[in-house]
Formats: sequence, C-alpha cells, structure tokens
Amino acid sequence: MKMTRKFKNKNLNKEGFTLLELIISSAILAILFGAMTAFGVQIIRGYNRVAALKETMENASFAVESINKTIRTSNTIDSDSDGEVFIIDNNTGRSYCYFFSGDKLRRKTGDNTAADCDDIGGATYDLVGTNDIKVSGSFKVKESDLSNGERGFVRTNVIIEYQASAQDNFSNDKIIIQSGVSLRDYGYNL
Repeated sequence: MKMTRKFKNKNLNKEGFTLLELIISSAILAILFGAMTAFGVQIIRGYNRVAALKETMENASFAVESINKTIRTSNTIDSDSDGEVFIIDNNTGRSYCYFFSGDKLRRKTGDNTAADCDDIGGATYDLVGTNDIKVSGSFKVKESDLSNGERGFVRTNVIIEYQASAQDNFSNDKIIIQSGVSLRDYGYNL
C-alpha cells in the first residue's frame, strides 16, 4: 500500500476580497464621500449667506437708528429726491446727507453752511452694503411748517437683498427695514 500524502494549500481555504469587490466598494465610498462633501459645501454656503444677511441687517438697523437720532435733534431736513435726505443737526452743527447709491446706503458730512446734499464736499462713507448684498431704499420727507406748528417727519425704507449666485441653489432673500421719526425741536433755536 502506497501512502499518498495530500498537501493542503492553506491559502486556498482563506476567504478574501477579489479585485472586483475592492473596486466596487472603493467606488461606492468615493460616491458617498463626494455626496457628503457637496452637502457640507451647501451647509457652509447657507451659513455664510445667513451670517452676511444678519450682519447687514444689524448694520442697517444701527444706521437707521443713527439717522433717526440725527433727525430728532435737527432743525432742518430737506430732500431733493426719494433717495436722499439732507439734515443739519442742532447738537453738532454739522450737515449730513444720507442717500442710496451703488447698491449701498451712504453718508456725506459737512459743516452747517451747506444748503443741500450737493453743497457737501466731504468724503462719502458707505454705511451698509457689500458685493453680495444690495441695499436700496427711500426717504420720504415732510418738511417742517412753522406757521402751522407742524414738525418735519422722515420715513426711512431700507431694502436689503442677498443676490444668490447660480451655484448657491437658493433664491434671493429680501429684508425690509422701515422707520419713521419727527423733528423734536419744534423749529425753536435755543
């Protein structure tokens, strides 16, 4: 009787992954990571949009309150158009012109010799507005009528619009801030 020995290959009994299985699982993982990255980018864009709108809204609210304070302490208000208001402040003796231009709310400051916005030769400062956020609005001015004892009144409308790009995949947002304030000095110079 002959003895035959059978040799078993230990490697044949081990189970493993074939090259095809590795390629398929790698492709599935790549698709999942790509989707997670795209989702993360959208979340970051949404957060940046909300943060920019929040900051602009806070700046616009602060600017409107500053304008209102100046109007309350003024003895002169005037407007040549709905987009601007000219003010001479009693407290400081300075003249101010607030206006909407270039998708921003802007201010020019001069001395009390100015008669209207065109007379102010000072620098122009941007109060509210960025490249992504457009700011427009209007000032409705009712001048004081001292013969009837009516104080001047200014209604301010500020419109803030976020201009979404094509890659953002969301619509444009619009926020409107409205305020109204009257002069407090009743036309009397102290």
